[in-house]
Amino acid sequence: MFARIATFEGGNLEELRTANNDMLVNEPGRMPEGVKRVMVLEGDQRLVISFFDTREALEASEEKFEQLGDQIDESVRGKRVGLATYELRFDMETIS
Repeated sequence: MFARIATFEGGNLEELRTANNDMLVNEPGRMPEGVKRVMVLEGDQRLVISFFDTREALEASEEKFEQLGDQIDESVRGKRVGLATYELRFDMETIS
C-alpha cells in the first residue's frame, strides 16, 4: 500500500469541510480513481493522506488531484506546501 501526503497551510476549514462533503455525496466521481482511503490530520499544518494499493495507482491519480486543487480556491483549501509519497510497511490496529 502507498500513501500520498499533501501538506497544506491556511484555508477555511469549515468551507473546505462543506466542499468535501458535498463532493463525496453529490460527485464521488471527482475523487481520483484508485483512492482506497483518505485521512486528514489537523495541527499546525493540515495533512491529507490518500492511500492506494499500488504506486502506479498513486502516480495515475496526480493529474486528478491537480484538477481538484484548481477547482477549490486557495482561500478555501489553503496553500499546498508539501507533497510526499510513502510505502506503508507496517499497520496495526488494536482492539480494546
